[in-house]
Amino acid sequence: MTALRTALRRIVLAALGCAVALIVLLIGMGLAGVVGLSSDPHGYGMFAAILFAAVLTPIALVLWLLYRFLRRDGQ
Repeated sequence: MTALRTALRRIVLAALGCAVALIVLLIGMGLAGVVGLSSDPHGYGMFAAILFAAVLTPIALVLWLLYRFLRRDGQ
């Protein structure tokens, strides 16, 4: 059972890393749109980046809490 929990914990940690990297990328895209470095004339990319980052933030929080729960349970 501990091997399964370890594998699940590593999968959750990898998903958390991907979510955080995607949030950072989206925030960078949003900031590029705000500053004017983006070539998007209507600003749809900026709004999409902000919206997707706002959706991914609670998901990343849930993944972090799940990782902490799995790590605490294993100790």
